[in-house]
Amino acid sequence: MRGALKEVFVWWHETGLDLLPIRKEFLRYTSRYLLPDLWAGLNVSLLVFPQALVYALLAGLPIEYGLYGAIVATIVSAIFSGSRVLNLGPTNSTAVLLLSAFSACGIAAYNFTYFLPITLVLTGTFLLISAALNIASLVRYVSKSVILGYMTAVIVIMIVNQLHNALGFDLEIVQDGSITFLDITKATLLGLKNIHLCSLGIALLTFFLCWFWKKVAPHAPQIALVIFSLSLITYFLIKVCHCPISSLEKIYVTTWEASLQGFSWDNVSLMANTAFALSFICLIDGTTILKALAARMGQRANINQMVFGMGIANILCGICSGMPASGSLVRSSANYMSGAKTSISSLFCGLFCLLGIVCFGPFFNYIPKAGLSTLIILLGIQLFERHSIKVILRSNRSDACVFIITILASFLMPLNVSIFLGVFLSIIFFLRKAAVPEFFEFTYEDGQLRQNEIGHGGHQSELSIIHVEGNLFFASAELFRDQIREVCKRPQMKVIILKLRNAFYIDASCLLAIEELLRYMHSCHRQLILS
Repeated sequence: MRGALKEVFVWWHETGLDLLPIRKEFLRYTSRYLLPDLWAGLNVSLLVFPQALVYALLAGLPIEYGLYGAIVATIVSAIFSGSRVLNLGPTNSTAVLLLSAFSACGIAAYNFTYFLPITLVLTGTFLLISAALNIASLVRYVSKSVILGYMTAVIVIMIVNQLHNALGFDLEIVQDGSITFLDITKATLLGLKNIHLCSLGIALLTFFLCWFWKKVAPHAPQIALVIFSLSLITYFLIKVCHCPISSLEKIYVTTWEASLQGFSWDNVSLMANTAFALSFICLIDGTTILKALAARMGQRANINQMVFGMGIANILCGICSGMPASGSLVRSSANYMSGAKTSISSLFCGLFCLLGIVCFGPFFNYIPKAGLSTLIILLGIQLFERHSIKVILRSNRSDACVFIITILASFLMPLNVSIFLGVFLSIIFFLRKAAVPEFFEFTYEDGQLRQNEIGHGGHQSELSIIHVEGNLFFASAELFRDQIREVCKRPQMKVIILKLRNAFYIDASCLLAIEELLRYMHSCHRQLILS
């Protein structure tokens, strides 16, 4: 028993995880940290609050799910993530993936909240397992082509999904099963004849307000300013002009309760694939963001601790009526730029968001849906990485192919399938490149040392020296064996020396191929020497 406990302790120590990293912040906390942390928490909350509304609408969920998820995830990131600047919460990629996955499973919009808790609990569980097994380190093997292709598709889907809300009409999709991106696009085009003029006016007004606040206050939280301005204008239009404007519903924090529905074994098997895809996207987002922030701060990124905190955040969001929680580059960067000294700043951020619901929740019915949808469209347009896309398309054919296929797959099939298809293709292309080692043959003919290509020249020599450079693993084993056999079949050949000094990796498949080659040469009364 004592030996087993010792092994568990050693394993836990190797993971580098801390069950409660915030205690270190409290132990070293002083009054000089208080004002910077308060200021950073307030600044980030001005981003978190409106973004939570936007991402909830994007995912097809009630807006309170975005707000509650933001509060829970922000507080949990402070307690368990081990980073003073990381901010967890709803993001555009997880929101679109959730909507796409639920639609692919044939789940109607009114049932999203029923299946959401079990999905998030499973997502958090997968993330905790990843942290315990240090699987997060494997994310670096996912190529940039896959990530950028997936994110580009997410942005396009995000924009198309919000066009009907911005223009004030409902989609007429008669299909009862899974809904694809093409179905939504077709329904949007057919519904253009039903454009609501008030919604169109709100959309155009949102464009103007975004431009106005960007010019007047470029460093201020523009999303919050636009939503506040829209709310004042909508209040005037509804109360004075009696315009029929579709808006959000009021929120009262007293109605916040746990969401425990949907927990059954049948739902576990149904939503496991979606949860696995969500956890994978969370890993990619969180790892990329934390590494970028750590490099900026000149610190080491504790990826495992971040994934541990993200797992707990998703489990609690599932239980507390929240949304998927992932890392946000915009909010985390804002936390860093605002001068956050400790992770306590994220605690303040969560408390400010809670205070925002108490103060402004009863007035959410003056926030127009058309305005929020237009904000999502504008945010999506700004998220396109044009320079990175140009680099990938011009670098080499395999990267461009993976990028394009990932995008097309995202349009034709659920996002939780397309991301893994992109990863699979990138691995296949990598194996094709890595599975072709280079062979250089040197032979003695007429007393001179000559270099030949394998299969060309050296037919009169009794000795062949073959330099092998590259990776000798399962994908190259057959090519390696066939190339050496070609040399062995020469009628004058007696000895082959294999120089493997520059063979970087030799796996079991190649070792067995060498054994097979050795037996073949012995049967031909020839010698094989390994150097």
